[in-house]
Amino acid sequence: MPDSDPLDAVRSAITELHLAERHLADAVHAARAAGESWAAIGSVMGTSRQNVFKRFGAPRDPRTGEAMTPTDRASVATTTERVFSLLDAGHYDDLRGLMPADVARVLTRDVVLGTWAGAVAETGNLVHCEGTTVELPGGEPAPDGPVLGTVVGVTTLVCEAGEWQGRVALGQDGRLLGLLVVPVGADGLPF
Repeated sequence: MPDSDPLDAVRSAITELHLAERHLADAVHAARAAGESWAAIGSVMGTSRQNVFKRFGAPRDPRTGEAMTPTDRASVATTTERVFSLLDAGHYDDLRGLMPADVARVLTRDVVLGTWAGAVAETGNLVHCEGTTVELPGGEPAPDGPVLGTVVGVTTLVCEAGEWQGRVALGQDGRLLGLLVVPVGADGLPF
C-alpha cells in the first residue's frame, strides 16, 4: 500500500486555516453584536481598531444604502505595479483614467511625468517592481484578506541604476487618489 499523499497535510492545514478564519469572523461579528467596540476587539487581536474594522466591518455606502465591497489585496498590488509601469512608459492618459476628476486636476500630465522624469534622470528607467505590499494610510500593514476603505500599495521601484519607493493611495472604489515616488526608507510621508 503506497504512502499517503504528502500534500494531504497541506490540504488539511488549509482547510483548518479557512475554518479558523471563519470562526474568527463569526466571533468578531458576535462581539460587535454584543456591543463591543472596534478598539476593544483590536486590543484583543493585538492590532488597531481601524485594522479590525477594515477587515471585518460592513459599512453601508451613504450614497446608495448598499453594503460597501472590500478591496482584494491582490488587486491593490496589481494596480500599484500597473501605475508605475504606465508612468515609466509615459502613458499619462491611461494613468489619468484611473483617477477621479478632482485628483486629475492636481496630478496633471506635467506634474506626474515631470516628477518621474526627475527620478529617471537620477536612476534610469523602471526595470521592475519588487516586494509590493499593502498598507493602511497611516503606515500599518493592511489586515489579511479583503480590506475596506482607502489603502496604500507600496513597492520598490527597481530602476536601471537605483531604487525608489513607490506609493499609491487607492480609494474604496479602486481609483487612484495619490502617487508618491520617494527615496527608499523615507518617512513622514502623507500616506
